[in-house]
Amino acid sequence: MKKVIQYIESKCYIKPNIGIVLGSGLNQFCNTLKSTVKIPYYKIPNFRKTSVKGHKGEFIIGKSHDQNIICANGRFHFYEGFQYNQVAIIIDIFKSLGCKLIIMTNSSGAVIKEWNIGDLMLIKGHIDYSFRGSSNNPKIIQDNRYDPFILNQVTNIAKKIDINLREGNYTWTTGPTYETPSEIQDIKILGGHAVGMSGLPEIERIHDLKMKMIGLCCLTNYASGISSTKLTHKEVVCQAQNYQNNFTTLLNSIIKLISLS
Repeated sequence: MKKVIQYIESKCYIKPNIGIVLGSGLNQFCNTLKSTVKIPYYKIPNFRKTSVKGHKGEFIIGKSHDQNIICANGRFHFYEGFQYNQVAIIIDIFKSLGCKLIIMTNSSGAVIKEWNIGDLMLIKGHIDYSFRGSSNNPKIIQDNRYDPFILNQVTNIAKKIDINLREGNYTWTTGPTYETPSEIQDIKILGGHAVGMSGLPEIERIHDLKMKMIGLCCLTNYASGISSTKLTHKEVVCQAQNYQNNFTTLLNSIIKLISLS
């Protein structure tokens, strides 16, 4: 880990204060950064490579609205074979580099039929639907990692720029197969609004490291059984790319207007 940090710092010309984890197909935001430096994962000593389509595998460092930004254009997933505590290594890197705020994003399936594909959702709670440690029904977690002060700011920023930002509970599953229609109905009964295979390891690591967090989902498809369309990862990536404009606009507005104190 020390060599990883040293290598990244040797390539950085700024000290980042905001770290952004980009979900599948959500890399357009990087094009809005100024004075960028790209660090491919494969060039970093003792670091791993991404293996999932839509995750290029590079850190992009730059400036936006007087903020110093580092983006992880590519994340790691539990289903790739990593131990749970290894999945969120990007968050440890962001912390070591000096980031105070993490914006965790992903592409997710909508559980609510009345919502539209392409909508964005602010995460206000989560459900761990992995059943890794227990067979009991999981419960919604809404604790101090979902800071009301920050959440209210994001909601108001979305209103100011006229983006219809949904709010709800994100449900994490281990993947890599999609959920069955009966599982989605169960998730809906439990109080889930969106479902995906990434994000929760990062959310929990951000909390462990006592960092500020904003969680955003791009709803790229309806979850299994909500529509008759067969789900594929290719569709998720394509849809994310199709709906990136609002996502990029919201991210830029958050960076410009957010206050952490």
